[in-house]
Amino acid sequence: MFEWLDEEIARIATRKFHLVHRPEVESPHEVPETLTSALPSSYREFVRRFGSSQLYRYGSNYYVTVLGSPALVKHPSGNTIVCFGGTWTSRACFRADLLAEGEESPVFESYKNSFRQTASGFEEWLNAKCAAARKRFTKAEWRAIEDGPPAFSEEERAVVEARQNFRWRVIDIAPNGDMRFEVCNESTRTLPFLSIGIRGKLRPPADGQLKGGVYLPVAHLGPGEVGCVQHDCYRKFVAPEDVIAFALPAPEPEDREQYWEFRK
Repeated sequence: MFEWLDEEIARIATRKFHLVHRPEVESPHEVPETLTSALPSSYREFVRRFGSSQLYRYGSNYYVTVLGSPALVKHPSGNTIVCFGGTWTSRACFRADLLAEGEESPVFESYKNSFRQTASGFEEWLNAKCAAARKRFTKAEWRAIEDGPPAFSEEERAVVEARQNFRWRVIDIAPNGDMRFEVCNESTRTLPFLSIGIRGKLRPPADGQLKGGVYLPVAHLGPGEVGCVQHDCYRKFVAPEDVIAFALPAPEPEDREQYWEFRK
């Protein structure tokens, strides 16, 4: 079971295209032991082999997610559900009332305005979602994914080093709802932008959670200079006071498109 995923991971040199055994985010709504033992064996086998996983990176997102620690929540439909992952557009779950030890269980997906069964079991769900994800890539794109990205050039390495020497902090919220940042350039060069992460405050998985990034324009800050930068951080979707800004890790070659520091 799932040998095809082992083989696919082994062929792909783009390191972050599949993230398996990633650190799990602790859920505030853990599944009680009485239901944990009733989780389908196919799901438990996947978690045993791959842990909490994100599969098929597309831009800065992943098409398929499987959580190693599912969450028990009450869905607006009235069902008590066990959320175990999902896709870009849906949350995937088991209905708690249908779980039975030793048996597989149908998979339901919660979309914006619907809640419906989409697979007879976890393995069928995973196979279907992964097949759909692979179709998003052309043959040329898939070859590039398998071959891996080209190494950083000398100029790109200099950009990576420079961004590590930018310091920033959130100052306050502007009257129009933008967030205001104090940014200090402690590097020896200027950068066009500084990429930072943005997420909403932790919520139960069934409720969804904002996660993205913004690109602070910092070209006006020379070495040693400090300035204020104002930027919209998804204020149309999340109240500014419910937004958390966080530092992103140093980019790797496969992250070029997600970090605006590399743009002219």
